[in-house]
Amino acid sequence: MTALGAVRPSVAQTSEPGAARPAGRSLALLLIGIVALPLLLIGGAAWHGWTLAWRGAESELLRASEVAAEYLRRVLEGHDLRIQRVNDVIAGLTDAEITAQEARLHAALQRIAGREADGSGPLTLFVFDRDARMLVGATLHPVPRDQDFAGRDFNQALRDPQAPEPQVGRVHVGRLDGRAFFTVSRRRRESANPPGPEGYDGVVVASVYVDGANQTLQRLLREPEDVLSLVRTDGEVLARSAGFGPKGPPLRVAPGTIPHDVISRGEERSIIYGVSSLDGVRRLAVYRRVEGWPVYAAAARPEAAVRAAWWQAVAGELAVGLPAWALLVGLAGAVWRRQRALGEANATLERRVAARTQDLAESEAQLRLAQEAAGVGIWDLTAETGLNRWSPEQYAIFGLDPEREPRITLDRFLDLVHPDDRPLAEAAAREALRTGRYEAEFRILRPRPDGGAPELRWLLGRGRRVPGRQGQGVRLLGVNVDITDRHLAEERRALVAQEVAHRAKNALTLVGAAVRMTRATDTAEFIRLVEGRIAALARAQTLLAEAGGRGADLRALASGEVESVLVAEPGGPRLDLAGPGLTVAEDAVQPLSMALHELATNAVKYGALSRPEGRVSLSWGLDEEAGLLRLRWEERDGPPPAAPEREGFGSKVLEATLAGQLGGTLRRDWPASGLVLEALLPLALVAAEG
Repeated sequence: MTALGAVRPSVAQTSEPGAARPAGRSLALLLIGIVALPLLLIGGAAWHGWTLAWRGAESELLRASEVAAEYLRRVLEGHDLRIQRVNDVIAGLTDAEITAQEARLHAALQRIAGREADGSGPLTLFVFDRDARMLVGATLHPVPRDQDFAGRDFNQALRDPQAPEPQVGRVHVGRLDGRAFFTVSRRRRESANPPGPEGYDGVVVASVYVDGANQTLQRLLREPEDVLSLVRTDGEVLARSAGFGPKGPPLRVAPGTIPHDVISRGEERSIIYGVSSLDGVRRLAVYRRVEGWPVYAAAARPEAAVRAAWWQAVAGELAVGLPAWALLVGLAGAVWRRQRALGEANATLERRVAARTQDLAESEAQLRLAQEAAGVGIWDLTAETGLNRWSPEQYAIFGLDPEREPRITLDRFLDLVHPDDRPLAEAAAREALRTGRYEAEFRILRPRPDGGAPELRWLLGRGRRVPGRQGQGVRLLGVNVDITDRHLAEERRALVAQEVAHRAKNALTLVGAAVRMTRATDTAEFIRLVEGRIAALARAQTLLAEAGGRGADLRALASGEVESVLVAEPGGPRLDLAGPGLTVAEDAVQPLSMALHELATNAVKYGALSRPEGRVSLSWGLDEEAGLLRLRWEERDGPPPAAPEREGFGSKVLEATLAGQLGGTLRRDWPASGLVLEALLPLALVAAEG
């Protein structure tokens, strides 16, 4: 807004007495327009808000369905990997050998399923022979071999050699525990049984508990009224955040409905509005096919929730607009009554009426702009003098005190604009003088009340050129809207996308490293070690996900990693934990997890935990003055230790994680009581901020 040229003031003309009656009719039409226009604007704003509410809901549901579909794809692929792992474990075994080794295989399936010590978990694993008899399971030992499971669809669907794998089964209610579940299954491979009909030799099944899947979908919801569902392509609902209702499963999308037609045709994505055949609620829904799987992720929002969001958005505008319109009606009536009473007035009176009419027009223009900008700051710039008149909201946006600066000059305004955006603001002002319309998006450096560094804010300015008042030249009248939140939201979306890619890359890198660095005397030990390290990484990722990616509690991390190794030992966990509360930084969670897993594994194999009376204590303390976390691992009542003659794999892992990745120092002693490891780790790398 620089170099604004001056214009000559306009001169009010005096009307002739004979023109009073036509002028009165013109004024009447003008007043009717002034009264009617705000009503039209209020109605238009309400309709526009209604449209935006539905578009916003549609956009949020699209994002929710995409996120849910990607999440479910990863979960289902994880189940499929477990199934393939079970196939690897039982490869080369006959049915009789599996039955003979059931205890060992049961323990192996429990580890693969990731079940807790009490048998709980989100899913379980079973192996069935070609006659639909259960051979081994992760939940039961021994399995009930006298029960016939031939009626289950997962024991029939894959008998056809052309049937695709993996297969997602229907919802069933378990005969053994009464819990509802759906299945993911693959054919059994590489068995030592004689060949069966068409090569079929049974299936490996992952049974996913519906109640756990429902809770997982609930955690993905953006709004409490929303509903997330996992639906098969035949319309059967496998999981639903709102549950299955009082009757329970099975629950199916009614044939002949639009959703059923969409998923039957295999469309990648579809937006649907209508009454749900599941519970009779009218909803806006988005169905998104899960890539590589015969299922859909459906995100839905009730119409009532969309209406409530619209009303919340428009109620504030109506609360301001309707009283203002009522005042405007009263003012227009007063002007009309005065005009009729004055009648034929002289030229002086005509000029006064014209000035009042112009004031009314300006008030109407200000009201219209304030409604368009949701009641934000208004400014009034006189080009000839360079003076600005600001509303209180405008002062608040720029962080200024109207008592200290009652008159804002153009130079003062430009001082607050970000240096890189000043040319843009000036060019927009010059263009406004030429075309009559002003619009610019720019940044300001808003002063802080405490005198600290200025705060960067994004503004959107809009205005119009209007005639000046009695010799003051051209004016620009407009508003500024603070759009900082919108920019921050866009930056957060970009950051989330980068974070997802970064975590995926890190996870693959760490898994690859765990496989490459693992050394074992035989295949079974190699599998066990790799599984343990990958499980340690998975637990670290779970803690990060539960904390929203902001780090993990050190006590929970240590307990989870160490007790995952100790829980299978006789007598239960033999671990003592002592230390203050500490949130571990995101980048330090996985290194600490791997280090603790290696220490626990070594203690079970060679150290204190290799004996029933042995124990381990893990303690830590904060040395804030030195900026260090002091970590101590101490074993006692185990076999007498001896310093290793060479550096083993476990030592390399500890050096790579605690020293290499976290920049710490290690000290290991081997007194007669057992191994003692002390680590000094920099708090700047280990502790989460805040």
